[in-house]
Amino acid sequence: MLYDKEYKIAWRGEAQDEFLCLHGRSASTEIFRSQTASFRTLQDDSYEFDFVDAPYACEPAAGIDLFYSPPFHSFYDPNIESIKKGHQWLLAYIDLHGPYNGAMDFCQGCALTASLLLYHLGFGVSDGARRIDGSSNLQLMENASNAAILKDGTQRWGEGFDASVKDDKSNVSGFKFEEISKECLIQTPTVHVYGARDPRYPSSMTLSRFCSSAARRTYDHGGGHDIPRMKNVSVMIRELVEWCAMMQIDGDELKSR
Repeated sequence: MLYDKEYKIAWRGEAQDEFLCLHGRSASTEIFRSQTASFRTLQDDSYEFDFVDAPYACEPAAGIDLFYSPPFHSFYDPNIESIKKGHQWLLAYIDLHGPYNGAMDFCQGCALTASLLLYHLGFGVSDGARRIDGSSNLQLMENASNAAILKDGTQRWGEGFDASVKDDKSNVSGFKFEEISKECLIQTPTVHVYGARDPRYPSSMTLSRFCSSAARRTYDHGGGHDIPRMKNVSVMIRELVEWCAMMQIDGDELKSR
């Protein structure tokens, strides 16, 4: 049993696909709606998106207050007890408002959902991974700051990482993925959208490689810690959302539902 109550996260099993949408740290449903509007408007009426504010008030993330007004919210603080409380909140919310067909998350929302699944699988975090996570987070705060936005605009993300290095054995995050057994990987169909110019790119790679390669799709939009609104990016994300919504795992086989 996970935590102090048994919860069930089930497929809705209806023609309509509903996604639970969790925003990033120091953001809000208003911000996440805005970030995703360009591709959500391309979806047909069979898709529903349930945007929910995180339970804790917090200060805005670097650069956010230049474009959006408060309040800002967070799912957890960076410590184990707070993360566990975030897990409990998520489970209780799904228990009350679900079931959902899937989740669509950004930044901390991704971390909350994925860490809950990995906790259930019994996976731990290495010291090397913690160091890389900390350094990339500091770089993000610097690149996303108001000063960086006003000084460098879209060029503030720099040249970024080598996005051509994508094999599962490449160590960009402190994990030796070739040593991780299949039982410790997330088997649910997943889509990973990221930018190689994002200082948090190692975290994006880490999350994608914790998901079964047979049941995942990845897309590098070429930007930074954001969701570009260009038409080609929006069309690609829409197609990936549709792929994820129609796939399911049946034993070891990935098939349409």
